[in-house]
Amino acid sequence: MDTKKQKKPLLIAICILSALLFLGLVLGLTVFFKFHMSTIFSNRGSRLYSPAQIRDIKSDAYDKGANDFVDDMKGRLENGTGINTVLREIYTEDFIYTVDGKYYFSPINFDLKMNKLNNANFSKNSNGEITYSENGAVVSHKGIDISRYQGNIDFSKVKQSGVEYAIIRCGYRGYSGGTITDDSSFDTYMRDALSNDIKVGAYFFSQALTKDEAVEEADYVISKLKPYNVTCPVAIDVEEVNAGSSRQNTLTNEALTDTVIAFCDRIKEAGYTPMIYANSRYFAGKLDMSRLEDYEKWYAFYADVPYMPYEFSMWQYTNTGSVDGISGNVDLNISFKSWN
Repeated sequence: MDTKKQKKPLLIAICILSALLFLGLVLGLTVFFKFHMSTIFSNRGSRLYSPAQIRDIKSDAYDKGANDFVDDMKGRLENGTGINTVLREIYTEDFIYTVDGKYYFSPINFDLKMNKLNNANFSKNSNGEITYSENGAVVSHKGIDISRYQGNIDFSKVKQSGVEYAIIRCGYRGYSGGTITDDSSFDTYMRDALSNDIKVGAYFFSQALTKDEAVEEADYVISKLKPYNVTCPVAIDVEEVNAGSSRQNTLTNEALTDTVIAFCDRIKEAGYTPMIYANSRYFAGKLDMSRLEDYEKWYAFYADVPYMPYEFSMWQYTNTGSVDGISGNVDLNISFKSWN
């Protein structure tokens, strides 16, 4: 018998058998993974979940989170937290303001100078006056802003009440005709405040449509300030007029910002500290804040703590304040700088 011929079929059979075993192993593993391994999912060895279970977990978590969120909002609203406050705490990357019952979300520019005040450091006394403290000591400065609507003022009593400064309206431009008009109490207030050792600044209600008109307003203010030792800021007041015929209603944000800058630069050239007075609607939605970094901000926001993402140096926190020496309501402010 030829042994080489006998071994050859045997080798072929072994090879075929091996191939079949290998193929069977591969097919078996494939079937196993397809029908068995897909039923489990390893979460880094901590627990095994099926894909269906994972979908259920995600859905449950979403529903629970949504329900918890809704319940939290409901509870806070029932406890007296305003909807504005709730929204502002949720949308922390937007500067939110309202107009005619509608909510507007202005993205915050975090490249600008930001408000670094700690809301926990504000406190309100029984008279409604707000102060700001650091390390247990009050560091804010009490002030008022006034116009002829405050009538006769006893500035000696105002001084005794702790008022350090007064920002006094020197005039305004008419929102319809555009005529510049004096505040009839300006000179009296300036003299009496200074004689009682109250520091003074000034503000002008602007309705400028162009940079030239803004410079005209600033020149008017400068001429009114010349007789007095003005150490506090000189502000341009930009705010909404509750009249459809307001001159500035048609201005674009860029054009309004142009007028504000023109006013402030002229005031600065004259040696005074320029300041911009506005509320959240204007600082968030009407002015280009990226162009106003060089100017002091005077923020009007009536609440126990200010809602303002950007840096500001003075806060008007109420228009219904009470101060000895003044009959009726008066605007109360605190500043975070000492104006000398």
